[in-house]
Amino acid sequence: MVRARGLRNSAVVLFVAALAVGMLAGAIFFLVPAMWKLAAILFALIPIAITVCGIMSLLMAQKSANITLLWIIIMILAPFFGPLLWFAWGRRNT
Repeated sequence: MVRARGLRNSAVVLFVAALAVGMLAGAIFFLVPAMWKLAAILFALIPIAITVCGIMSLLMAQKSANITLLWIIIMILAPFFGPLLWFAWGRRNT
C-alpha cells in the first residue's frame, strides 16, 4: 500500500516538473525576441554615448586645433575604441 502511494506521488511530481519546464520554455520563447531588440538598442546607444562624452571631454580639454581634429576623426571612425583611447591615453599625453 505504501509503495503504490509513493508511485502516485512520483507521478504527480514528474507531471508538475514537466509542466514547469514547459511553461519556462514557453516564457523564454516569447521573451527572447524582446530581449534581442533591447540588446540591439543598447549595443547601438552605448558607443554613441561614449563617443559624445569623449568629444565633449576633448573640447573641454582645449588642446590645439590639429590635435583636436585628429582625435575627433579617431573617435568618429572608431566609435567605441576611439573615446576609450582618448580617456586612457590622450588626455594626459597629447
